[in-house]
Amino acid sequence: MRPKLLDPRPYFADLADPRRETRNKLHPLQDILMIVRCAVLSGVEDWVGMEAFAEEKAMWLRGFLDRPNGIPSRDTVSDVLGRIDPVAFRAAFTAWATAALPN
Repeated sequence: MRPKLLDPRPYFADLADPRRETRNKLHPLQDILMIVRCAVLSGVEDWVGMEAFAEEKAMWLRGFLDRPNGIPSRDTVSDVLGRIDPVAFRAAFTAWATAALPN
């Protein structure tokens, strides 16, 4: 029996957004994280590829992401991921991945 990945959003909901609250903060953190997770699980390995993946899958992503300002740029994704607390991210990721394991 193959493990089924659960919706990761609840596991990452408490992850602190490292960005300041400004009018230039255009993309919800959860949208950025979901794009990155989906891209990486699809074999994408760089920021340019993540942006291209999101552009290619825009209609599919619209089914479960808010995307109020479209697809974040590769620079935005890189900047946000580079600022996230790695310990908190690892804890959220581990909880999500562990939840998919059989008991």
